[in-house]
Amino acid sequence: MLMLTDTARKAIESVVANAEMPSGSGLRIDAPDEPPAPAASGAPLQLEVAREPAEHDQVVSEGDAKVFVSPRVAPLLNDKLLDVRVTEGRMQFVIAPQPGQAGQGPNGQSDPAAQS
Repeated sequence: MLMLTDTARKAIESVVANAEMPSGSGLRIDAPDEPPAPAASGAPLQLEVAREPAEHDQVVSEGDAKVFVSPRVAPLLNDKLLDVRVTEGRMQFVIAPQPGQAGQGPNGQSDPAAQS
């Protein structure tokens, strides 16, 4: 199942709070409706603040942060870690292998797969 870093947890809590969403809201991860479909690692992902999970979404909770993972992308994210990087004042969500997973880069992270 997708895991969150502490930095990602704090960022999600902040994004949801700034969007003035009700308690229980979270960040939803899905694939864009238009091709390319998420058939392989590195495919584009869509992130949005959501009031609640859609039917069949996988729910990941860490503290007050909730991530709703679409069943279309859940298999791709099952062994991944959601993190956040800040570059030039811009927050960027990144997907990386979980610690100890094959394909992990030298700094423990892969290339960004999703941006906010």
